[in-house]
Amino acid sequence: MPVAKRSTSATLVALVALGVGLLASAPAAVSELHLRSASAYRGHIVVVMTYGELAPSQILVAIRPGTGRSGALLPKNVRLREPIKLGPAVQGGGYRVQTRHTLPPGRYYVQVSAFVLGVDCTPHKPCPTLWSNIRRVRVPRR
Repeated sequence: MPVAKRSTSATLVALVALGVGLLASAPAAVSELHLRSASAYRGHIVVVMTYGELAPSQILVAIRPGTGRSGALLPKNVRLREPIKLGPAVQGGGYRVQTRHTLPPGRYYVQVSAFVLGVDCTPHKPCPTLWSNIRRVRVPRR
């Protein structure tokens, strides 16, 4: 009988270790996506972002910092949504991104997205989109 208990205990320990390993790997993908800085230049929003092994997707600029269940800025507050076109790499790591369109003077909140590249992603089951932290930006009067 003691042999069965050891076997069950070993199985339980292995399952717990597997679960901890899976939980630890999920935040790693999120931490790869980081909005390091955000500023304004002649009405354009300029950000420096890191995205690790993810594929950069969009930049959102909103008038309020509220987010929905997905972690994205709320669509009703978004004033600018553009696909990310990576600029040059910057010293210290990361890439510079500048919006194509400009915004009027005001206070805005900026967020970027990226998605996990996977071989099992299809149009009916798209790869998950991850959202960065949010940075506040002030577009000054020109």
